[in-house]
Amino acid sequence: MRALYISHIGMSEPLGQSQVLPYLRGVAASGVAIRILSFEKAGTSADVIAAQRERMDADGLRWDPLVRSAGHGLGVKLVESCVAVLRGLHVALAERPHVVHARSYLPAAVADVIATTSPGSKLLFDCRGMLGDEYIDNGQWTPDRLEYRLLKRFERRVFKRADGLVVLTRALRGWLGDAGMLGGRTSVEVIPCCVDMKRFVPSAASRHDARRELGIGERVALVYSGSLGSWYLEEEMARYASHLRRAVRATGRELVVVVLSPSDPSVFEAKLAAAGFGAGDVVVRNVAPARMASLLTAGDVGVSFIQSCFSKKGSSPTKVAEYLASGLVVTLNGDIGDQADLGAEQDACVVLASYADDALAEAARRALALADRPYEARAEATSRVARRHFGLAEVGIPAYVRLYESLSSARPAADARSGRPARDG
Repeated sequence: MRALYISHIGMSEPLGQSQVLPYLRGVAASGVAIRILSFEKAGTSADVIAAQRERMDADGLRWDPLVRSAGHGLGVKLVESCVAVLRGLHVALAERPHVVHARSYLPAAVADVIATTSPGSKLLFDCRGMLGDEYIDNGQWTPDRLEYRLLKRFERRVFKRADGLVVLTRALRGWLGDAGMLGGRTSVEVIPCCVDMKRFVPSAASRHDARRELGIGERVALVYSGSLGSWYLEEEMARYASHLRRAVRATGRELVVVVLSPSDPSVFEAKLAAAGFGAGDVVVRNVAPARMASLLTAGDVGVSFIQSCFSKKGSSPTKVAEYLASGLVVTLNGDIGDQADLGAEQDACVVLASYADDALAEAARRALALADRPYEARAEATSRVARRHFGLAEVGIPAYVRLYESLSSARPAADARSGRPARDG
């Protein structure tokens, strides 16, 4: 079986390396020959591209890197789409992929053209969320904007037209079905943002080393990782930190807040300062994704509070999976994606229904009680939850392989669009 994978996120970028390539390696290992067409960030050096190509060659993944402009205008995206269509058609007409797999919307528009033109190809739309609604919800667009109206028109087409669909949450799948957005023969898989349990492995030794590197001593550590600003509720997280510190101090200990983020932390630091945290109570590190697995083990409790809105119905925060895999108890809000389901995992997760002070205080007490278990028992419990809900090998890769197999078995003897026989692989 052959597949052409199209991504606007580069394979040399952190997101491509953490949330694209691990899945594709697993699919390739199942016997699918994958060729990747991706847009790499403008200015990426030739040395970085060469090193990444060498790694991908070793994984059996063929790669065609294109250049992604720093601009975000409609004209820029149209030019990039045309470049991708031309390159993708050249590949598809030569190799006849059975599946044209698109990650998010712009690649889906490209893949739609390619799959329609290439006899026997199936379109697989890997929807990473309702993109236009995300721009509305975070204030970047308004509903009357041309780009939004064009995107929603295309969205209605691609959900109906796609032979296969990946969404991150059952909540979004249910909404799409209820809204009549799906095609009658579309194969759908729910695949959350997963974590590689072979990389995120908690141990007493790695915990000791990470805590020493961060200089946090024996203090209880509340961790926040990933981007700040935008969707992330920094004031509510600072208030939660204050309640957790009160619970920790009742046991004669102190709390430290560890922020592992590539973003400017100044707003969050100001919120923490307003909640009574001094400079010595907060440790901030700009951590490369490759180092996140080793440093997260320093923590005791991980926090993820995200703004609730329509577009977040389709969200699966990677940080939650990584916290659990790293041995941290997680406190999170339940009105994001499928996170309410984690309320059943009471030995690893504390799920909030509101940010009222009494709810935050109770959540802090529960999280501390879970975190204070013997380290090995706590890590085993949280890792078990991570593996069951978010394991790359246990959940993510099998679901992708299952979807590819369903598209392969559904290939017609003659392609309806061309009338020509589909080629066997």
